[in-house]
Amino acid sequence: MNTKELKVARIGNSRGVRLPARSLKRYAVGSALIMEERPEGILLRPAVGVPAKLSWEDTAREMAASDEDWSEWDALAGDGLGSVPWAPGKKARVGEKRVPYGHKPSARGEPVKRYEIRWADLDPARGAEMAKRRPVVVVSLDALNERLETVTVCPLTSRLHPGWRSRVPVRCAGRAAEVAVDQIRTLGKSRLGARIGSLSEAEAAALRSLITEMYGE
Repeated sequence: MNTKELKVARIGNSRGVRLPARSLKRYAVGSALIMEERPEGILLRPAVGVPAKLSWEDTAREMAASDEDWSEWDALAGDGLGSVPWAPGKKARVGEKRVPYGHKPSARGEPVKRYEIRWADLDPARGAEMAKRRPVVVVSLDALNERLETVTVCPLTSRLHPGWRSRVPVRCAGRAAEVAVDQIRTLGKSRLGARIGSLSEAEAAALRSLITEMYGE
């Protein structure tokens, strides 16, 4: 991988850089670029080839006809994500007394924060619900996460469907993934495992926008 230091120049109230002509030609960069904010820095990629989102009707039609396998994340051992410790909370026992909704939060290590990505145990699942242990992103407000024994999450999947309107592309432990907003749910904190990472500001903003579009109107 070649690296090159670029000078940052003032352009009005913004800043800009000059990209080498050979790099623009190599990556077929036209009149626009897509900028992704990642934990390790800024990624620029050509705007050409970015798939357009389907309509909601076409998205639903394709989702209904798909054969998604929710065991996909079980194959992550070879991608590095499987090495992240699971470290789940205390498991409930059969016949254990149910915890009140607004029960005083128990000390389980670091607090759960909005937009962080954690392992979660989604079993038992029914029908087309996402199942097994997989990464999820926390979307509930921190004011709720701090006081309640539940959190609202959206599961992540490594099976990419760029055209589906109900998905947000993100990076999870350096790997491409999608947030399945169509699978949003509330979980008990005892289902959560170790923290894997967190969304970038751009990813979080895109997720907020989609949740509002799907459930807020």
